[in-house]
Amino acid sequence: MQKLRPQTGFKKKNPETLINVTIEDINKYMDLLYEDDYEKKIMGCRNMLYLSMDPENMIALCNVESLLDLLSRTLKEEYKKNMEISIYLLAFFYSYCCYEEFHEHLASYGIGETCIKIIEYQIAKYIIRKAELERKYEQHKFTNPGLYEKELNKFLFMIRKQDRILRISISILTNLAENQKIERKIVKRDIVALLIKNLDRPPNINLIAVILLFLKKLSVYDCNKDQMIKLDITGEFNK
Repeated sequence: MQKLRPQTGFKKKNPETLINVTIEDINKYMDLLYEDDYEKKIMGCRNMLYLSMDPENMIALCNVESLLDLLSRTLKEEYKKNMEISIYLLAFFYSYCCYEEFHEHLASYGIGETCIKIIEYQIAKYIIRKAELERKYEQHKFTNPGLYEKELNKFLFMIRKQDRILRISISILTNLAENQKIERKIVKRDIVALLIKNLDRPPNINLIAVILLFLKKLSVYDCNKDQMIKLDITGEFNK
């Protein structure tokens, strides 16, 4: 089945800029993920993503001993600490979730569960940072507007990063939910409420598109449709 593939923010591999990224160096890239230096760790995650964007590498990557375990563990450990790592690793797993034959494999590494935790975390982070920004506005709107402007720019930068993280996480879950067994597990984690909460953000057309795509899929079942009505999904579009 062909899937809707929303933008993840990455282009296809450019031979001129990525000529040194080869699957023969996979062990070197794996070693980078153990580094304390975040620049090196991010480089390792980015290289993994670039390799996964070449379909010829996908089977070979799956056959690299402990690779998926390392990447899934790194994502679980780092999603609260570093947004760049989250984006690169989520995009890596998104490359695989577009093919149904990899779904059970990804589920065995808890990728769906991790995506839900990431969505929950980003919702909570947004609420906290928004409240902080509103307090700073009240404190500094007259006395130090420059400080508020600086904080506003930081907040907007965070939102742009969050939108990418949420978009890829939700896209992964949408594709994994093609398996009804996995879909039931996702629904039990209150995914309908999480999706609707993410409509209460500054509008981003690409994020809204993947949210509505997943909600449409889930609405096939009356229990999910009833929850959408209870949570006033239509009201979110009237705000």
